[in-house]
Amino acid sequence: MKRKFTLLILLNFLLTCGITAQDFDFSQWYNNPTYYNPAYVGLTSGLKARLTYRRQMVKVPASFRTYSFSADIAERGLPGAGGLGIIVANHSASQGLVNHTIVGIMPSVRVPIADYMIMQMGIQATFVQKRINWDNLIFPDQLDPRYGNIYPTSFMAPNANKITYPDFSAGLLFQFKGNNVSGVVGGALHHLTRPNESWYEGTSPLPRKWVAHIDLIWDFEQNRGFYRRSSSFKINPGFFYQSQNKLSYFAFGSNFYFTHVYLGIWYKNESFEYDTYSLLSFMGGVNIPVSDLANLKLMYSYDFVIYPEFSFTGPTHEITLIMEFDDISLFQPKVVGSARYRRGNEPLECSPF
Repeated sequence: MKRKFTLLILLNFLLTCGITAQDFDFSQWYNNPTYYNPAYVGLTSGLKARLTYRRQMVKVPASFRTYSFSADIAERGLPGAGGLGIIVANHSASQGLVNHTIVGIMPSVRVPIADYMIMQMGIQATFVQKRINWDNLIFPDQLDPRYGNIYPTSFMAPNANKITYPDFSAGLLFQFKGNNVSGVVGGALHHLTRPNESWYEGTSPLPRKWVAHIDLIWDFEQNRGFYRRSSSFKINPGFFYQSQNKLSYFAFGSNFYFTHVYLGIWYKNESFEYDTYSLLSFMGGVNIPVSDLANLKLMYSYDFVIYPEFSFTGPTHEITLIMEFDDISLFQPKVVGSARYRRGNEPLECSPF
């Protein structure tokens, strides 16, 4: 009961004095690349569709759930085109008390630098809607120490229960490929125009968010024949950083792939000191070949807080389903089964992990 009263008082303070918060997030940032950097759109050939469900901090007396769908298709038939993508996501908190929805499109441009290096630039244009249910809020002046919620509140809710605005982001990345190693280095800037998020009269500009990432893949694949593979082992280390206003965090770790099985471990923290909100994320998954030109990937991650003072929040669960189709294009249909477009025959075009 004391913890619930504390949360109610804290919520009242945040609503009346203002808040500083980050966008909703994902543990598997590497499986939601276009959300963080629109330059990823169309980076490899074909169509990729991703569906993610996230249940965050399960022991906190509120429900933090995120649903996301994104898809992007590469376009090599138009000179300079990278691809086109879409994204639809929804995040709800406190049993639906606060709801955040985005719908957007993401075009990208591709600039070849060398045979084994390219640059891509992308933008994200989204329509954002945020809702809040004022009627379900409970404020301290409504509470009696003995009988609970029995008094009316003096809080005056705004006339609106939702705000809507357009939002824009931009990103840049470089992809390179060498002998048995490939990688991506890039960054993005979100909320370029700093849209107004105030529920009252006045302005409350949304802080810009900076994202930086590096992703490397070592491929120890052994081939048998022209297309058939006897075994495949890949190591995928990476580093991710994002900062929004005064809040930031970084993550580093590695994923591993061996014969259709994914494993990964990542460390996340707000600073380089251990005694802060640090956590470990474990990932496991499978890669199911549907055909020579299509894959189905299913991945699950489990996050838990290392520092004991924050262990009351509980773990975070995240599930991602990915479908990849290598032989789909918008403006230049390809011959299905053509050796030219088979996975791995074109540098920088195969799905790397």
